[in-house]
Amino acid sequence: MIGKCPNCGIKLKEAPFGNRETNEVVLTLKYRELIDNHIKINSTEKGGCCEICGAEFELIKMHR
Repeated sequence: MIGKCPNCGIKLKEAPFGNRETNEVVLTLKYRELIDNHIKINSTEKGGCCEICGAEFELIKMHR
């Protein structure tokens, strides 16, 4: 598996976890559903969090 969110790129196994999803299978299924249905995924900066894993923008910045 890839070990990171396909949308925001946050590493799934690194703390802090906050309120985000860390299961790769669930994230991949959510991502594929959006892509297969041609639904546009908003950027994390616009929405304030990742639409796939739920990581907040500040948490994503900390992991980079």
